[in-house]
Amino acid sequence: MGARVNLGSATVEHQAGRLTIRNRTTVGNYDRGYQNFVPGAVTADKAQVTFSAYNNTTRRRNVFNQTDLTYSLETGPIRHKLLAGAEIGRQLTDNFRNTGYFNNSATSILVPYADTVIDTPMTFRQSATDADNHLKTSIAATYVQDQMELSRRIQVVAGLRFDHFDLQYHNNRTGDNLRRIDNLVSPRAGIVFKPVTPLSVYANYSVSYLPSSGDQFSSLTTITQQVKPEKFHSYELGAKWDVARSFSLTTAVYRLNRTNTRSTDPNDPTRIVQTGSQRTNGYELGLNGSITGRWRVAGGYAYQDAFVTSATTAAKAGAQVAQVPHHTFSLWNNYQILPKLGAGLGILNRTDMFAAIDNTVRLPGYTRADAAVYYSLTQRLRLQTNVENLFDRKYYINADSNTNISPGFARAVRVGLIVRY
Repeated sequence: MGARVNLGSATVEHQAGRLTIRNRTTVGNYDRGYQNFVPGAVTADKAQVTFSAYNNTTRRRNVFNQTDLTYSLETGPIRHKLLAGAEIGRQLTDNFRNTGYFNNSATSILVPYADTVIDTPMTFRQSATDADNHLKTSIAATYVQDQMELSRRIQVVAGLRFDHFDLQYHNNRTGDNLRRIDNLVSPRAGIVFKPVTPLSVYANYSVSYLPSSGDQFSSLTTITQQVKPEKFHSYELGAKWDVARSFSLTTAVYRLNRTNTRSTDPNDPTRIVQTGSQRTNGYELGLNGSITGRWRVAGGYAYQDAFVTSATTAAKAGAQVAQVPHHTFSLWNNYQILPKLGAGLGILNRTDMFAAIDNTVRLPGYTRADAAVYYSLTQRLRLQTNVENLFDRKYYINADSNTNISPGFARAVRVGLIVRY
């Protein structure tokens, strides 16, 4: 896999009394390509496994501009911090995929299960269903928010965002054109209560969406053209406690309801209806700060239970959502050995999780250790060495399917020179 990314951004900010105007423009050019050899079905005697292959390239150009207006005022005893803004953007994407042909003829081949290293000529060319398309994604959004300080102890936030999302798809091979336009309204509300100065308790509610084209906006079909965006309702209750001047604890419980996921019509298997739904219940605990003058820590624990609440095309109600471990723990320690010399040690632990939503293949849990050493050459120049997977443990980081599973990095050492201006 390889990627070339060129990014540029510019920010202009102007203060006019109580009004702050901030404009940010970002331009990006992405050129990415990768190639996969994917295992598939295993024969009944478990002696052989099917292999297929493909490669894919994506070119993407982005231009986004966002303007924020912030204004402070008082209405009687209530202090307001008003935010209003607008965002516009355009993304152009070109996708091209090739299928691998073994011996220039077959799209799959059986290989010995016990020894999957083979030497077979391979040709990559397009099949009838491979992507060769161009997409133009346009967005326009406007939003308002009022952060109200009702008293020294209570703050309330209320906001609303409107998005116009326009996706235009062109198939270069067939000349077909498809288009999907969505107008989305996203409310947000929250409250912060400070019973005492070092403690804040908050509650949040928000709504967000995932367009029918998915999070990569890379395709559109006659089916996805018709379906509504998936909808997310998020509820969160949490607290932050400043235990000491330089040490704080955070905690939160939350629920995320996902609706409009796709399900097969029980009366017509060829049709898609949006009756599927999922729910995630979770808890988080975090810590950040200095234990001593030389020792600083940052870490946290998270529990998640993500499951299907009504059937989808891929899973029945009650199935666990793929790639969501129940328990995750991380802790990073930074210790200043000498005024110019410091070291870090981190631990990441994750329990097992399913590779796909059919819940047939599990990715085992793992514990990984990372380390770092850094030396300040001058006030602005620092030499740093990072070691990922310090003990060279074998683990699996994620999966695209039950047979397309990505291993984590072997031990990796990175040396960098960091300059601060």
